Amino acid sequence: MTTRLPWGPMLPRRLTSSLLVAAAAVTLLTACGSDEPAPFSVGSDGTAAMRVAAELYAGSIARTGVRVEVRDDSRGDRRLLDDAAQGDLDLFPAFTGDLLVTLTPAPTASSTEDVEQAVSRALPQGVVIGDPAAVSNRRQVVLSRSPMDTAGVTDLADCGALPPGMPLATTGKLSADDRAAFGQCRFGAVEEGLTPAEVVARVSTGRQLGALTGLEAASALAGNDAVTGLRSAESGPMAQDLVPVYRSAQVGKSQMKALSRVAGDLTTTDLAEMAAKVEKGADPAVVAREWLVTRGT
Repeated sequence: MTTRLPWGPMLPRRLTSSLLVAAAAVTLLTACGSDEPAPFSVGSDGTAAMRVAAELYAGSIARTGVRVEVRDDSRGDRRLLDDAAQGDLDLFPAFTGDLLVTLTPAPTASSTEDVEQAVSRALPQGVVIGDPAAVSNRRQVVLSRSPMDTAGVTDLADCGALPPGMPLATTGKLSADDRAAFGQCRFGAVEEGLTPAEVVARVSTGRQLGALTGLEAASALAGNDAVTGLRSAESGPMAQDLVPVYRSAQVGKSQMKALSRVAGDLTTTDLAEMAAKVEKGADPAVVAREWLVTRGT
């Protein structure tokens, strides 16, 4: 018996079956062996701020015509660095100080420039950092304007003019680096593990000092003129500036320009506001897309 193929002459059934199997195999190989490059992969440590930052960087790169995927799994800086060094991840956002602590056993750099240089020297081969955004998560001293105005203090370097022994309330745990940097304030007992709102409430009495990260301060002090942070341009804990960490071989000139545009527009307040939305349940991809559209980045 014979069977007619739609594209050819009458053939024996056995030969027809062989041809059908071969055609299916070719189709399968073509699908599996696609020449389409793997998507540019972006990861984060899973915190709200870094999830948004990852989406911002991913969105800016996607606008250059590159196919991008953002990974939802949360990983620490050490794991992210290892993945990037091994070629399993193309980019992730990080704060420079955290990177330096991860890369170096006993870092001594503290200023923005020194920390960036130290990080660049310590990164694995083929992994680099991009331009820092105007986003700082460095911990800072916050206090009521009453003692601040009375003592004439505006900068951390002048903190010694405040009354000694004022208790200090802080979120998280005050590191040795933080304690050394804030030591000139001559603070008293330290209360750790509070929420940003609790820190602000204690500081508002005018009898306590507080310590918040840059992102926490941007959110907790918004619209609060009674409490402010001390400047620390020349002193303070280790710099914590937001940078993209990426595989240099995967980022061309167009992508570098896209990342630099994000760095030129993004501020601490911007990221704090977007992170707050994500913490309340918003999709970080949607939040980031709105910012990118608004800024035309």
